[in-house]
Amino acid sequence: MMGTGIRLGRIAGIEIRLQWSVVIIFLLIAWSLATVQFTLIPGSSATARWVAAVIAALLYFGALLAHELGHALLAQRKGIEVESITLWVFGGVSRLKGEAEGPADEFRIGVIGPVVSLAVAALFAGIWYLLGALGAPALAVEVARWLALINLLLGVFNLLPAFPLDGGRVLRAWLWRRRGDRAAATRTAAAVGRAFGVVFIAGGLFLFIAGAPVNGLWFALLGWFLFGAARAEESHVLLAAALRDVRVAQMMTANPTVVPADLSVQDYVSRAMASRFTSFPVVDGSGAVVGLVTMRLVRAAMARGQQHATVGQVATPLGQVPVVSPYDTATHLVEQLQQAPDGRALVFDGGRLVGIVSPTDLQRMLDLALLRPRAGR
Repeated sequence: MMGTGIRLGRIAGIEIRLQWSVVIIFLLIAWSLATVQFTLIPGSSATARWVAAVIAALLYFGALLAHELGHALLAQRKGIEVESITLWVFGGVSRLKGEAEGPADEFRIGVIGPVVSLAVAALFAGIWYLLGALGAPALAVEVARWLALINLLLGVFNLLPAFPLDGGRVLRAWLWRRRGDRAAATRTAAAVGRAFGVVFIAGGLFLFIAGAPVNGLWFALLGWFLFGAARAEESHVLLAAALRDVRVAQMMTANPTVVPADLSVQDYVSRAMASRFTSFPVVDGSGAVVGLVTMRLVRAAMARGQQHATVGQVATPLGQVPVVSPYDTATHLVEQLQQAPDGRALVFDGGRLVGIVSPTDLQRMLDLALLRPRAGR
């Protein structure tokens, strides 16, 4: 979900993206400020209010980006690769390729975001005071005041121990240090996060019934997000813990059957029916792998009336297929599969195709890994 959106550029080598939902939230913030908040300022024209509202909304999302950059840049200093930052309807998400090595790093990376937000709040509070002392236009003073308060709210909210909010990650770091078990700490922190989600949903329903439907809807959506995100994060961490000692070679289907790029879609169906597989690496005339064809792609092609197209034309190009080594860890594979459109990866050893990993392979190994006795992480 977080890997899509509008690409804005890079900061310190980190790709910055924007979900389309942010455009809607930006417009809602600007509209609310221009038509409600700033109408309380005497002597301000509608044009001036809208200009101030747009500037305030832009600075707000700039502060959100600063919050996420705090996490990302500190993670980089701790040796964790940061792939991207995506701003979306509930704030921002930093996509990290790796995890903190210990609870101390987990704590620092978690707490830096709220610290940045509180520092931004202090900055705008100072600007608010300075503009007031200098007799600046009341609209400019109100923009600074609103930005100070909204960033204070953002910093305090993110300190709630509701995993996966920053406060929840701080809670996990504390539990991790106390118990010496990251997976157990994640389970407890995720349970707290889900509890907060239920409370927010219940609060939203109460507000809706009490006659505040807009606020009620926001609370309910936020609760739904917290509940779902806590469960997803817990699943990801426990999956990584279960597969921590597993190598790709233990999971893959070795020596996969390949199909030529000039094979027709109709002939692919016949080939798949004669095999227990439905996904095949695609090779060109020289035998080089050029892509991966799956049942989903073939079904879509047939729905478009492309029965006579070749699998080379409908296959996912090799550059878009996750490629791993048989010696890579399973956790590295899982990270790569998060970007895979078909949930599959090809395995190469020294430039030679040696295997393929499918969701079935991953589930089989996970089922076996979960049968092992738990040990401290």
